Amino acid sequence: MTISTNSPLRHLPNAVTLARIAAGVFGAYCLLHSAGQETESAAMAWGGAALVIFILAALSDWLDGWLARALDARSALGALLDPIADKVLVGAYLLAFAAISGWMVWLAAPVAVIVGRDVLVTILRFTRPAPATLNVTGEARTKTALAMIMTGAPFALVALDLYTPVSLPLDAWFFYWVGGVWFIAVLSAWTAAPYVRGALGRG
Repeated sequence: MTISTNSPLRHLPNAVTLARIAAGVFGAYCLLHSAGQETESAAMAWGGAALVIFILAALSDWLDGWLARALDARSALGALLDPIADKVLVGAYLLAFAAISGWMVWLAAPVAVIVGRDVLVTILRFTRPAPATLNVTGEARTKTALAMIMTGAPFALVALDLYTPVSLPLDAWFFYWVGGVWFIAVLSAWTAAPYVRGALGRG
């Protein structure tokens, strides 16, 4: 489908991407707010809102790309904003989880690596706009997909514990999840290398 270059619809994919950025921040706020509630029902309501926002935001990662292709509205701005939106969504929620844990070092450390890597790559995108630093690598896409799954995993574990007859040892699963976050941190550091080499002009 080809639309006029002046049509407002051409801005729709980028609007969805920007909405994902806002959703990441607001969803993380809801998650943090859930931990401070005095009643279980209030905590569940805020936590449920954080989950719904996360699911919708994660789905929008597919939606904005589909809209850009369907409307023939691909743009350099969209290519730049899309990975940033993914980083904000994952980073904001992981920081919220780390804060809820009381900044437990075993969780805060890998979260710092993940967020730090994403901040570094974003800075490189804005300051060294060479092709090697602008193009998202296949490894980085895989890292992003795994990071989203890992970010949503605590919601799934709590839901399984609450709404299924199987009682999960959440304390044990929490540390399994922390191990998964460490894996994402190692993968994040590894996938940053091509961007750094590109910024330094080393291919």
